[in-house]
Amino acid sequence: MARKLTLLCLGILTIAACKKGGVNPNNDPGKDLVLSATEQQQVGPGNAFTLKLFKADVGTIANNQNLIISPLSVSFAMNMTSNGANGQTLTDIRKTMEVDGFTEDQVNSYYHNLITNLPDLDPNTTLKIANSIWYANNFTVLPAFIKTNTDFYNAEVKALDFNDKTGSANTINSWVSAQTNNKIQKIIEQINDGARMFLINAIYFKSTWKTRFDAARTYKAPFRLADNSTVQTDFMTNESVDMKTAYDNGTNVVELPYSNSKYSMVMIMPYDDVKTYALGLDSAKWKSLMGKLTATKSQITIPKFKFSYGIDLTDILKSLGMGIAFSGQADFSRIAAGGGVGITEVKHMAYIDVNEDGTEAAAATEVGVGLTAPAPTNVFSKPFIFAIREMKTGLILFAGIVNDPTKN
Repeated sequence: MARKLTLLCLGILTIAACKKGGVNPNNDPGKDLVLSATEQQQVGPGNAFTLKLFKADVGTIANNQNLIISPLSVSFAMNMTSNGANGQTLTDIRKTMEVDGFTEDQVNSYYHNLITNLPDLDPNTTLKIANSIWYANNFTVLPAFIKTNTDFYNAEVKALDFNDKTGSANTINSWVSAQTNNKIQKIIEQINDGARMFLINAIYFKSTWKTRFDAARTYKAPFRLADNSTVQTDFMTNESVDMKTAYDNGTNVVELPYSNSKYSMVMIMPYDDVKTYALGLDSAKWKSLMGKLTATKSQITIPKFKFSYGIDLTDILKSLGMGIAFSGQADFSRIAAGGGVGITEVKHMAYIDVNEDGTEAAAATEVGVGLTAPAPTNVFSKPFIFAIREMKTGLILFAGIVNDPTKN
């Protein structure tokens, strides 16, 4: 009987509507990702943010609920947004994302390297990643903000008529759907009156296993759930697979490579409750587990699975330390002169399909930026404060409140 399985997929992801993949007629082994010393130093903090975000998400799900996120997608979207932040807002975002030990240029350059090179590592893997910025056509965006995000993140930029709420949402959602091979079809539910900008990251990944599973050998067997009940599901099995394994105090760890071994899936099956284990999985524990992996050729049996998952990350990111970015005190004065805007929402959606051939996955992250107060209106159709003042000096002569204009 199979025990509960948890997957933490940390690999891949970049930007720029890059696309590679298909048949590799020359058996090209691909290439390795080359990072500078400073860029290499950012991998660890990046994984620290990944696990911090992962654990926060785990804390929100029920014991019988599946979960998939792409923290790298979130990082792309939030890094683009942080290029418009200033003061304490910028400090808190950078600290939450574990990049406060690096300059903005170093962070942007690191992600630009990923954008440029990750999609080219494996000719047999399709990796398509794109960024975009959509803003209201009556909202003035500072040119430096646009330039930074186009130069480093290859962001597509377009002004839309946000008064046409349905049309603008459909335009953005169509773009996301196209970038994710129709796996993520809607990231924007609605455009509110105060909305001024949406920053979007989309990622699509598809690769075959280095050693594919024979579909003829797939069989039905029980999978034990967290409450010890079982469900019948399809299991894929292979008698001899090149992989890496580790065993740590009752926890099985397997790293199963894709295609040319440039990407892999890491699977962790703890002996006890998977949710409890996941909540205790920090960067130190992750690094320790990865360090214990050793190459072997062995039998492997895993279930087929396919599901989608979506979450509003707003409260999670607030709890992780960037609450000011969502408040009236937010300083995004590098997006618009004078500021007056803040993050209104961060939404994330992801999809995964694991089968005998390999894995197909997609994710999209949306950061909404809007007015830090409700959109102004000159129709005073609800209770209001009034004052009569002398205009040159500002001297107030009278002050009052109108709660009911029909009462005298």
